[in-house]
Amino acid sequence: MISIIFGAGASYGSGGCSPTNPPLGNNLFSELEKLKGAYYKLNNDSKSVFKTEGFEAGMATVADDSRVINPLQKELACYLSSFSIKSDNAYVRLFNKLRACLDQINIVTLNYDLLIEQSLANRGFGIDYNANGNGINLLKPHGSSNFLPQIPKGTTISGNIMIGGGSFVEGLETQAVSNVDEVRKWCHDSRNSDLSPVLAMYAEGKRVVVNRNLIINTQQKYSEIVASSKLVILVGIKYIPNDKHIWEPIEKARPNVLIADPYPQSTIDWAKDKNITSVTIIEKGFDKSVWDLTKGVHKALYFT
Repeated sequence: MISIIFGAGASYGSGGCSPTNPPLGNNLFSELEKLKGAYYKLNNDSKSVFKTEGFEAGMATVADDSRVINPLQKELACYLSSFSIKSDNAYVRLFNKLRACLDQINIVTLNYDLLIEQSLANRGFGIDYNANGNGINLLKPHGSSNFLPQIPKGTTISGNIMIGGGSFVEGLETQAVSNVDEVRKWCHDSRNSDLSPVLAMYAEGKRVVVNRNLIINTQQKYSEIVASSKLVILVGIKYIPNDKHIWEPIEKARPNVLIADPYPQSTIDWAKDKNITSVTIIEKGFDKSVWDLTKGVHKALYFT
């Protein structure tokens, strides 16, 4: 098997998106602030940190209170699920070229957007978020904008104020919806006032405040598929030491690694530091590297 892991740089550099491409982390807060919603209403001290020190540092200043965090997570989910692919998008082109061998590829994304889902669905592929062989494997170890927890009929959790580390709510069935309209409808439903989609906070540690165990299980599955991969391809990912759940499985498995990024130095340095010697570099953005990635996959599957 081969595993392809996509980071923020992949969606940002995938071309062919409407209304534009999802922003990188450095520009995410300014785009959210324009919505005049939950992020806009943060206090000025927090907003200053977002703007001067980055998104993760800004999130560290947010009160550990469900009344604050859930609206932020909902707004983030609605925003990032609103981007849609065009026919010339790099995800579309890559999966089209690899369509005959997608059953031998594990797809992983650290992003919350739905561009990969759209690209696969447009080709008629089913998606298996659990990598159990029930479609194209797509693991999202940081969660997703469209992972929506469902309150059982006859049950209510509204009015609960939750403060403190860890998960605010656990054990709810999670439904993966297909488009932004469904995400928005769920987020605006008053029954879900004390919930948010199942996605990690964009902060150091990647805390999950709703259905944390679902993400823990996905991360365990991620470790398993990396361990069984002869080639791991990293597209648009910067090395972040605190994301040990992403990097340590690769370090332990020591597969062949292919890095596609216009600015790959942080990931190159990581590979050198961990003495991962079988590394190939494609120093291009995702949009320009589709053919190189295709050749890399075919070589690993058919010629080694």
